[in-house]
Amino acid sequence: MKNFFGTKIIKLPVNDFGEVNFDDLRKKIAKRRQIISIMLANNEVGTIQPIKKLAEISHERAKIFHTDAVQAVGHIPIDVKNLGVDMLSASAHKFNGPNGTGFLYAEKNLKIFPYLDGGGQESGMRAGTENVPAIAAMALALEKNCREMKENEKKLSTVSKILIDRLKSNNADFIVNGGENRLPGHLSLSFKNFDGEVLMNRLDLKNIYVSTGSACNSKTQIISHVLKALKIPKDYIRGTIRITFGKNNSPEDAENIAKNLLEIFSFNLKKN
Repeated sequence: MKNFFGTKIIKLPVNDFGEVNFDDLRKKIAKRRQIISIMLANNEVGTIQPIKKLAEISHERAKIFHTDAVQAVGHIPIDVKNLGVDMLSASAHKFNGPNGTGFLYAEKNLKIFPYLDGGGQESGMRAGTENVPAIAAMALALEKNCREMKENEKKLSTVSKILIDRLKSNNADFIVNGGENRLPGHLSLSFKNFDGEVLMNRLDLKNIYVSTGSACNSKTQIISHVLKALKIPKDYIRGTIRITFGKNNSPEDAENIAKNLLEIFSFNLKKN
């Protein structure tokens, strides 16, 4: 596969939890110069990758390692030195900062070309007037999220557990995607013999906002490549929704979502 610039792109497979296999990375690394880029945490199922080990393997072959940490920054502890990454990208809107603002960490000895020439702004990497208010707001939001991280993680784990336990105790037939090592508050659930779009729309009528998590097109119903890679059974995969709890969600919110999902299932059973 090639991009618009003619650069060859090699995709790595994942296991049933969405994790990259170390041996697969070793096999795919070629002799020619290349950059390895792996998401720290997946946006659809929340799987957290073993980035430190993946970076080590890349550096064994003198490859540059980048991680897309947009979903993870501000939500789980991240130490670029400990991870050993050469580059890390983040977006402010994911940690309650302003939309359209983000940052790229680059190891100080890494030589990269400027994104935009013409001025000395941003250490000569991106010419143009800097959006100082947005940058300051991003820094403040990240500082606040990091300070409250442990408290938020504990709260989100509790809220997520309430939803899962309530569904299980009422015999809902579903799969939790992404394994155990996931972002706090991030749930990708696949319900047997249901349509994710229908669940999403029914919940929307109750002012509960979720996504299908499968990026389905309303006409073609194409299943996302992420869910396909997890090898979710056919009778579950189309019933996938993504529920993302935030720090402002409460146990009552989890109870409400479970209650409404169970009512939808009960209605569907009666209808059939």
